[in-house]
Amino acid sequence: MKPSSPSTNTNLSIIIGLWVGLTLLAGGGVFALVYWVMGGFDTAVEAPTPQPDQPLVLATAPLPTTAPATPVPNTTKVVCNYAPLAPSKFGYGIQSHVYVGQTDFEHWMSVIRGLGLQWVKIQVRWHDLEPQPGQINWSFLDGAMQSACSVGVRVMFSVVAAPEWTQANPMPLLENGEGVAPPDDYQVFANFLGQLVEHYPGQIRAIEVWNEQNLVREWNTAGGVNAAEYIKLLQAAHAAIKARDKGITVISGALSPTGVNCNVSFPNCQPSGRPIVVDDVTYLKAFIDGGGLNYADCVGTHSNGTNLPPLSDGQNPPPHTDQIFLGPWNSPHYSWALKSQVETYAKLLNGQKQQCLTEFGYASAIEGKFRPGFEFAVDTTEEEQGQYLVEAYNWMRDSGLVKMAFLFNLDYAPKGGEPDKDDNVIFSILNKSGLPRPAFDAISKMDKP
Repeated sequence: MKPSSPSTNTNLSIIIGLWVGLTLLAGGGVFALVYWVMGGFDTAVEAPTPQPDQPLVLATAPLPTTAPATPVPNTTKVVCNYAPLAPSKFGYGIQSHVYVGQTDFEHWMSVIRGLGLQWVKIQVRWHDLEPQPGQINWSFLDGAMQSACSVGVRVMFSVVAAPEWTQANPMPLLENGEGVAPPDDYQVFANFLGQLVEHYPGQIRAIEVWNEQNLVREWNTAGGVNAAEYIKLLQAAHAAIKARDKGITVISGALSPTGVNCNVSFPNCQPSGRPIVVDDVTYLKAFIDGGGLNYADCVGTHSNGTNLPPLSDGQNPPPHTDQIFLGPWNSPHYSWALKSQVETYAKLLNGQKQQCLTEFGYASAIEGKFRPGFEFAVDTTEEEQGQYLVEAYNWMRDSGLVKMAFLFNLDYAPKGGEPDKDDNVIFSILNKSGLPRPAFDAISKMDKP
């Protein structure tokens, strides 16, 4: 999934109905053809104009346009009053869009704590924080971090997107205007992570190193997608993090479920050119064989909820009834359902590491509205959205295969666009007015043993 940006609203001008187009494709290699182009369901959003009937919507504070000089690192460890972990030690988490509405961080962190969740995922786009070398603007994160610590919510950072100054010859952006890449020197990224840990001593409990690096929009280098190169980045990052705080859980960047390998001739996938999409299982095998597990405490994964219940088998879906979106039936694949996807990865990991689902979620239409291409949202009622999320959390915890899981998302609806234009909104457990949807209530009432 594509990480959010605090300063831009990504324009996803794509082929309308790509998700519906899945129903016309055969075989398991279908998810990448949509997922890579559409950019996942985690994209930047704009804050709406507040209305009198929107009690939880926050006005967007102006983002700083200049970055102050990097302060002297604070090495005094902060003690946070963290919410107790569940007896099972499973990590219940959720993602919040902290960059929008930078006026009431403690409110949103308190909402997360009130839901009985112990973790929040915050995405960090390095190129937004350090547009010029040595000038890091921490103001994007300071308020959120202070509030999370004060109410006892653990923070997981997902860190991506190197600034252009770290690349001698940056690759051109993709046709849709996307495409981030690692730095030429991976140690420069490791140094940034070291500064991040030093700036928030004792406040970061997990770091996901990069995101969906099996897609070119997240690994836009001359050589293309390459597991061996990612392992080098992860190794440097792991060393930098652990040298400063051994208690931080290092999570490898979650892969995008794809099921297909593609190159520059995408979408025809001819056998020539640089790799731009690598099948998640193929990539994970290369990552394991290349020693990548030596540099991660947990393997990052993503699960993209559609209109199959989480405990289904995506390769053998139950008989369909009146569903509009027929992708799972026309193109069976393990990634259509959470359980079959987690179990597929677990077979490769063979007990060596647990998985950390840094994003999972289910969409449901709001007042019958959904963005074209997300027809599976109308197949899932708001009540079923909550039911599926609870089933997913419970199964992940009981499976023993998952260490922690982050629901996408808490608050992208009140901070975003309209449900028929912004796909983040239909995954949110709040509505456009900032009021709880049935899924919010379901998570709140869910036992968290």
